[in-house]
Amino acid sequence: MIDRIEETLRKLLSDPSPAVRGAASEALDRTRAKRSVEEFRVRLRSGSVEEKLRAVYAAGEMGGAEGVSLLVEALADPDAEVRAVAVRALAPFPSPPVLKALWEMLPRERGVVLGNLLESLGASGRRELSPHVERFLDHPEPEVRAKAVSAFARMTDAAGWGKILAMAADPDETVRAAVAGALGGWTSSRP
Repeated sequence: MIDRIEETLRKLLSDPSPAVRGAASEALDRTRAKRSVEEFRVRLRSGSVEEKLRAVYAAGEMGGAEGVSLLVEALADPDAEVRAVAVRALAPFPSPPVLKALWEMLPRERGVVLGNLLESLGASGRRELSPHVERFLDHPEPEVRAKAVSAFARMTDAAGWGKILAMAADPDETVRAAVAGALGGWTSSRP
């Protein structure tokens, strides 16, 4: 079937419409990448950090079940940079298994990986995750507190906004800027 799909996409590359040619080109790139899933998996398991990062970026662009499975696998990489990029790449795929994998990482991560986790969980907008994000509002690192404010604002109910308002007195300007950004996104008609 994949051969037929690629053949059709190659024909669409010659379509008179620029929009069709562009869409066909992107689809053909993704289809070719899917053929390389096992090659990417090998890179993730035994490649250099640079090779792993290229595989993670490719998996994020690939999307679909194949790309997401590679990204979830990258969450267990020993290198924090690889995990951080994988977490960020998973943000557009907030399925329950992905959110569960991200949530389970919260207790053991630090720094950039933790910040990216909070951003990705916040991007999901899932209110049931807000208590897990809320506990990072008091984190000792200002960057983590700022990410927690932004994420918490995307998923909290009316009671949570009081906590965000209280963060406006934080001693760190990064946190106060995150509060200002969050307050600018407030709306009374939250879903």
